Amino acid sequence: MSEQDPTHSEQHGEASNSVPTAVEKSLVQSAPPSAASKSVTAPRKASSALAWLALLLIVAVAGAGVLALRKGQAREAALTQRLAQLESLTQQKQNMLETLDDRWQKELRSGLGAVDKAAGDEASRVAGRLDAVETQLSQQQKELARFSASDRDSWLLAEVGHLLRLANQRLAMASDPVAAQALLSSADTVLRELDDASLHAVRGAVAQDIASLRAIPRVDVEGIYLRLAALLEQADGLVIFKLPTPVTQQPPAAASAWQDRLQQGYAAALAKLSDYLIIRRRDVPMQALMDPHWEGLVRQNLRMLLEQAQLAALSGNQIIYTASLDRAQQWLAQFRESDEVTARAIAVEISRLAELTVFVPQPDISRSLQALDQAMQLRVPSTGEQ
Repeated sequence: MSEQDPTHSEQHGEASNSVPTAVEKSLVQSAPPSAASKSVTAPRKASSALAWLALLLIVAVAGAGVLALRKGQAREAALTQRLAQLESLTQQKQNMLETLDDRWQKELRSGLGAVDKAAGDEASRVAGRLDAVETQLSQQQKELARFSASDRDSWLLAEVGHLLRLANQRLAMASDPVAAQALLSSADTVLRELDDASLHAVRGAVAQDIASLRAIPRVDVEGIYLRLAALLEQADGLVIFKLPTPVTQQPPAAASAWQDRLQQGYAAALAKLSDYLIIRRRDVPMQALMDPHWEGLVRQNLRMLLEQAQLAALSGNQIIYTASLDRAQQWLAQFRESDEVTARAIAVEISRLAELTVFVPQPDISRSLQALDQAMQLRVPSTGEQ
């Protein structure tokens, strides 16, 4: 670019010199000689200034281009260096990844080998356990195969014994012949299912015990209890002391004669005096009035004795039942003067209840249980021989 600049300046100079020449000719023709020489000198100076200015601009542009070129070269060198660094880092990371990949593959292979080994050991242990379970199962099947009809009969006989014991306990502890009879019937059903001739005596004993229970007279304990409860309600309504109701009399009409008025006054005074004086016969015993506290005590004792008779009926205690009703009759006598009708009705009902029987002797139903024990003792040797 520096080599072309002079040529460009020379051409530009020649062109500039050519233009003044034509102008100069025209000026020379029209102007005087002194003015023409001055006009030629001025354009020459102006063209040289423009040439220098253009030269400076060209130099500045060239310098800027050189500076930009150098900056571009420096940037390119920096980019090249950065690319080289990135390539080196990439290579290092690639090497590291390859190293890690090799290590992981080795560890994976070793881990898979350990897992395969452990799985093989576990499989062998499981197989051993399965063999042991199969062996135990086969042994149990052999044991179950040994069970025969005689073992089933033994279980059924044990059930019969349990039912017979429950029947004896129910009768002895709760005095419940109905439940005892139902248990004996269930035991007889099981014996019939066994269908064993050696148990004929046991079935006979069970039949005798059932017949003994059927012969027991039935006691209506519930009915007795309810009748006593009704007497308790009646006892609460007994009246032991009742005040007499005053008799209101209308005053007689006023008499006109003085004799009649005197007679009426005498009758009124006598009636008033009779309210303060009571005349009793000496040959009749006098009864004292009852205190209200004593009335509450008598009523409470009567209730307590009736409730005690209820409990005795439930438990089957004949002695306490009869004694409670007898003492209730004695306390009820306190109400006969004040409430004769109700007291007499309660006394009649108590007498009827006292004649009832609440205790029934329970039979002995242990014959069937003893017969079963004897039959079981006879079956033991035969079972041992089998």
